[in-house]
Amino acid sequence: MSSRLLTSLLLLLAVEYSGVLLSVIADLVSGVRRARREGHPCTSRGLRRTVAKVSSYFLALFCLTVIDSMIVASVVVLSACGSVNLSPFPWLTTLGSASLVLIEAKSITENSPHRSRIIEALRLFAGLVKRCRDLRN
Repeated sequence: MSSRLLTSLLLLLAVEYSGVLLSVIADLVSGVRRARREGHPCTSRGLRRTVAKVSSYFLALFCLTVIDSMIVASVVVLSACGSVNLSPFPWLTTLGSASLVLIEAKSITENSPHRSRIIEALRLFAGLVKRCRDLRN
C-alpha cells in the first residue's frame, strides 16, 4: 500500500470522526438553546448524556474502523497477489458516520423553532431532485 493511499484513508477517517463530533456539538448547542428558550435549566444530567452519546458513537465508529481495516488489508494483500482488483475504501465507517450525522441532524431539526420550515425545505429539495431525475430519463 502506498503512503499516498494510506494518507488519503487516514484523512478520510479523520474527516468522518470530526464530522460526527461536530454534529454532536451542534446538537448540544441546539439543545441548550431550546432549553433556554423554553425556560428549562441546563443540568449536568443533560451534559452527561451528551458525553455518553459521544463515547458510544466513537466506540461504534472505532469498531467499524477495525472491521474496515481488516477488509482494506485483505484487499491490499489480494491486490498484490493479483487476485482482486478492488479499491480499498472504509465503507462501513463511512456509512456509520453518515448515519450518525443524519441522526444528529434530525435531532437538531427537532430542537429548532423553525422545524416546519426546515421540513418544507427538505420536501421541496426532494421534489427538485425527483424532477431532475425524471428529466434525465
